[in-house]
Amino acid sequence: MQKHLLALLCLSLPALAEMPKYDTSRQRDLEAWKPGITEYSRRHYGEAEWKLTPKCVILHYTAGTTFPWNLVRSSEFAGEAPGLASHYVVEGPKVYQILPPTVRSRAAFGINHRAVNIEMVGADAADMMNNRRQTMDASAQLVLALLREFQLKPSDVYSHQQVALMDKNVVPWVLDLVNPAPYHKIDPGVEPMAYILKQVRAGWQAPR
Repeated sequence: MQKHLLALLCLSLPALAEMPKYDTSRQRDLEAWKPGITEYSRRHYGEAEWKLTPKCVILHYTAGTTFPWNLVRSSEFAGEAPGLASHYVVEGPKVYQILPPTVRSRAAFGINHRAVNIEMVGADAADMMNNRRQTMDASAQLVLALLREFQLKPSDVYSHQQVALMDKNVVPWVLDLVNPAPYHKIDPGVEPMAYILKQVRAGWQAPR
């Protein structure tokens, strides 16, 4: 599956910039990650499981301007193991894989049991639009590869802001058994989300 995804990332897609590089040098130690995310999944989703069958893709910005090493090195967050980790971090044209897309991450409360999480390095929505177009272009290409790999559609791509509403009418798979209340998130912003989705829709073709 990983070879298949990498092959998709090498395809030439219409209306998109040059395909991103794909770097696995900053991956989490999977054997250390799996027990913690299994227990986290049991508590929050009622599933003692580390494996992921993606149903959607969630886009974030990191709220910073440099690589977020906490997604690689943290061992807990808010007093709970495991640490934070997305599947991918995109910085300029470069895509770092932190976790394989078939392993559960901890990056979006309420959806980690169903989502592939992509973090884009950027301070806020204005920074993304003014300074990070290359990052958003690479993210759009990554999203397209993931949609094809897991037979998803552009309508399965959401913002962290949408997830935070904890409303199944907005994101059908949201769930948390510990605290199902809505929470505050605004990433990656309305304009960056629209910019990326425009490219995704232009490049996506329905499976035949």
